[in-house]
Amino acid sequence: MKRARFDSSQVSPPSESAEHQPKVSRKIRACQACQNRKIKCDLEPGQEQCARCARLGLKCVVNKSLQTLLDSENEWKKNIEAQMQSLQAALSEVQRALSMHVHVPRPTPAQLPGLQASASANNLNAHGFRGGGHGHGHGPSMPVQQPPPQTHVDAPVPIRPTGMTRENSVEPEAPEADDQAMVNAPMASLYEVTKLRNVRSDPWARMHRPSSPSQKPDFISQGKFNLQEAERLFARFRETLNAYLWGGIALVHDSLEGARASSSLLTAAILAVTALHAQDDGTSFDVCYPIFLELVSQAMFDRYHSLDDVRGLCIGAFYLSDLSWKLSGLAVRIATELNLHQFCAMAIGDRPEYVEEARLWYFLYVCDHHFSIAYGRPPVISENSTLSCHEDFLRLPGITMSDLRLHSQVGVFIILSRIYHVFGPDRSRMIANDEFEILRRFDVDLARWRDQWKPRLAPNPHIADYPAKGVILHYHFARVQLFAICLRGLRPSEQFRMSNERRELVNLAICSAFGALELILNDPDMRRAVLGVPLYLLTTIAYACLFLMKAQTQWRSANLNIRHETVASTIEGIIILLEETSPCVRHVAHYLGRGLNGMLQKFKEHNAMEKQQVQNGQPVPVSYADGGAWPDWNSWMFGTANVPNQFGSDQDQQYGLSFLDALSSQMPG
Repeated sequence: MKRARFDSSQVSPPSESAEHQPKVSRKIRACQACQNRKIKCDLEPGQEQCARCARLGLKCVVNKSLQTLLDSENEWKKNIEAQMQSLQAALSEVQRALSMHVHVPRPTPAQLPGLQASASANNLNAHGFRGGGHGHGHGPSMPVQQPPPQTHVDAPVPIRPTGMTRENSVEPEAPEADDQAMVNAPMASLYEVTKLRNVRSDPWARMHRPSSPSQKPDFISQGKFNLQEAERLFARFRETLNAYLWGGIALVHDSLEGARASSSLLTAAILAVTALHAQDDGTSFDVCYPIFLELVSQAMFDRYHSLDDVRGLCIGAFYLSDLSWKLSGLAVRIATELNLHQFCAMAIGDRPEYVEEARLWYFLYVCDHHFSIAYGRPPVISENSTLSCHEDFLRLPGITMSDLRLHSQVGVFIILSRIYHVFGPDRSRMIANDEFEILRRFDVDLARWRDQWKPRLAPNPHIADYPAKGVILHYHFARVQLFAICLRGLRPSEQFRMSNERRELVNLAICSAFGALELILNDPDMRRAVLGVPLYLLTTIAYACLFLMKAQTQWRSANLNIRHETVASTIEGIIILLEETSPCVRHVAHYLGRGLNGMLQKFKEHNAMEKQQVQNGQPVPVSYADGGAWPDWNSWMFGTANVPNQFGSDQDQQYGLSFLDALSSQMPG
């Protein structure tokens, strides 16, 4: 009789069906050589060779049985489970140290396959880090996590410990990177030896932050600034202020949403700068400005930056007078960390994918030199072949009128920087007569620059003919700076040391100062531009006004081509123009007008007093301090030198006077 069939699953216990235990053969104890000879092998556990193989010099190999393989596999699994638990505990400690309050449970051995599947589904690499989202290669980013439901831009940032950790594995090389140790920077060698994260600089992997819906909400999403007001300010920036920043260089996004997704720092800079020009009693600016400051503070120590972060810092530098020098310096340092200084040569060398980075580096050069010249300080970016041959960039395809306008600025600041390096910052050194020829050669360079660029710059639909007329303004102001050098090291009492040639050059500076101010006063496009141009061009107004007042007051006896009435009437016109900006209560032009008005009143009073003394036959007291500066200038203009404040306690006026005082300190004589 045949046996009845039955379902083994109904009889066998579940544990046996779930985990099948194979039949184990007997353990193999003899080595392969002894087995082949069928002789007894004296290999004991723990020994590497048996006596026969050791005596004959044979290779003593024991074939693994199934039991041995199972034991090894079980031991390997246990080790992996222990390592995973240890790694998970270490990550939890790191997250707690970095104040990342994200609960990460330790996986159990049964969860390991699920963990691998989850990593694959979330696009994680072998080290638990997300690999996508940077655009120009991908470096190690923070562990994947969901942002907290509510974050605050102005919340105190915890102090993070120095990341003395090593890289997990070797990353792919940057495309066509020249990473030979012989030509690398020293810091690259230090990283190559130590593999420490905190000494690493990998610009190829960090050109852009990842833009994804999982990013933490910005200050607009948090309700710190009204969305409708932000849209209005952004639209105004795109139409007007962006046009004064050479139209399209500082902002590459067409919508506020695009700017927000790219960089909160850029968004805050645009809103703060536009609010600075709003006629709302400073309401919007007082909200945007602290947010921008907080984001800048965070960017100072942030490890990851984007191109739009650099643009945001530049926008702030061009307009925020109290931060301009610091913001421009920070922008240049971040840009060099991103290797932007190398992209100019790449773009010119038929690498069109780096045109945007090269364009931003030229933008940074102009920003840096705006404030280097304005403050009389050495520039951070020095001239090299990619800058001296910057017009090669204009031969690339896709070049626009914005590029032409930007490179016209690069050209004039190259000349001004060369002037600075030739004559140096020492205002006490008198220029010798044999150096006048150098001044004239620089004057020829400036005239050539003006004639080259003025015809090339077409009108802009938002700012009319300002681009070409701005070339003339820059030309006049550059000549004021150039020929004012002739007054260095001279004291007004030493007219005998002023030769006719020196007097002629100083008169050229006076003529250019009047030319700059008259262009602003008489041209409608330039009058409208006063409230919209970057801070540097407002310094041209202030510098020209101060230069004329000091030249007429201190150097009147040197027979220069300058009259008190002409100076006073010109500056009065400038003050009236600046008073039109009074609704923009936070704009520096508002303070500049008030400061100039107070100085002009003192200028007139001083001239009237001297006329009265001459009519009465009284000698006009003249005393000069060492170094050529008239001591009474600061005392009656700025209320210093133990002289009571001449202008009362008007805070707005004092702000303007401090701005003008800073410019006055850069002037010779």
